[in-house]
Amino acid sequence: MVHFSTVLAASVALTSYAAALSIPLDAKYTVHEKREAHREAFALTKRSSLGSGAIIPIRIGLTQRDLHLGYDWLMSVAHPESPSYGKHWSAADVNKAFAPTAETVQMVRDWLIRAGIKEERILVADNKGWLAFDAEVEEAEELFRAKYYMHEAGGRGGSGKHSVGCDE
Repeated sequence: MVHFSTVLAASVALTSYAAALSIPLDAKYTVHEKREAHREAFALTKRSSLGSGAIIPIRIGLTQRDLHLGYDWLMSVAHPESPSYGKHWSAADVNKAFAPTAETVQMVRDWLIRAGIKEERILVADNKGWLAFDAEVEEAEELFRAKYYMHEAGGRGGSGKHSVGCDE
């Protein structure tokens, strides 16, 4: 099997655990970004589809919560007149403040499990903002309803650097 170091980040913003349980696997998906818009900027050339059995790392980024409070929290420890001045946050404090809700994390895990990804394959980052698992190309294509290809950087001449991606 071939292992690729390219990371796929699929942004997922789901907000209700109950709603997730009712999302059928055949629900309509929405395209959030197309590679065509960035192809020239990165000078990527689509080369070939990926072979059967190839493994790619999947990383699903979850929407953080309370980002709108970040500036106020920063100013509370940075402004000399604040009662919290100098009481700097630890990494754990930051993770706790901005982590997606437990319901959101569980909802996405449940969706992946219903789609056939075994629970023991799914890792949740310490900050709860990322779910990760390795998938065969066929699994990823079915899960995200996309076709994955090998792309080469550097335009027509190519630089020899390859990455995995899809058009949308």
